[in-house]
Amino acid sequence: MSSEEHIRLEELELLALGALPEDEVAALQAHVSGCDECAVKLAQARGDAAMLAFAVQQESPAGTIRAELMARVRANREAEAHSAWPVKPVEENRGVVAGQKADSGSGWWNWVLVPAALALALVSFALSWQNRRIASELQRERKAAEAMIRDREQIEKLVGVLAAPDTVTVKLAGTSDAANASGVVKFNAKAGIVLYSADLPTLPKDKSYQMWLVPVNGAPISAGLLGPGGHAWGSMWTADVPANTPAKAFAVTIESVGGAPQPTGPKVLLGAA
Repeated sequence: MSSEEHIRLEELELLALGALPEDEVAALQAHVSGCDECAVKLAQARGDAAMLAFAVQQESPAGTIRAELMARVRANREAEAHSAWPVKPVEENRGVVAGQKADSGSGWWNWVLVPAALALALVSFALSWQNRRIASELQRERKAAEAMIRDREQIEKLVGVLAAPDTVTVKLAGTSDAANASGVVKFNAKAGIVLYSADLPTLPKDKSYQMWLVPVNGAPISAGLLGPGGHAWGSMWTADVPANTPAKAFAVTIESVGGAPQPTGPKVLLGAA
């Protein structure tokens, strides 16, 4: 082979895979050592072969397949040398063994490429599933962290209200409708925050307790529901009301589930501010 000629790609691939007879390997390697183009193609072929080796579980082919492959390669070369008519490239026949058709799907390349394609598909699926799982876990962790931050900020706000010198305490006493009931309210007018707890009898499922701020002037202002409808912090509930609203009293009434815009039911707790 002259330096101006180049090795065919299929021969370089067979060389990279170690599938050529020993008597041909030396001649091809000698050419590659002096031909930059063939050296680059051989390096690429070896890289492809290495990727296949890592991607596919290794199994030894039948003991006769190498000899049959070599026989087929030699037969094709002899046919090319003695015939003026074009013949099929080696790459179309190199996977064919004796007694098998070229399109039977059992060629040597199929033995390598089909498991490789399956392995790559499985790896891609596994990576995609893992990425989705990690993204879902990160989303849950982010939401949990945001909830913890909100809770901490709320607690710090409430602690600040309880410690503020302008926060007033109002004790609530039970009325004739709930003589044994009691409660306490912490109210900061400047911040517009009401904190309260109460000891009250259990209500029917269609009723709720509702806290009211009775201002010096104007109609009562709802300060939320006690129990499932309220914002509970342990045994304490909180509510936001208009800031700088002077309070005359606080009261708890029995209303329909979900509360009412204005008091309609009987008062069970009452305390003057």
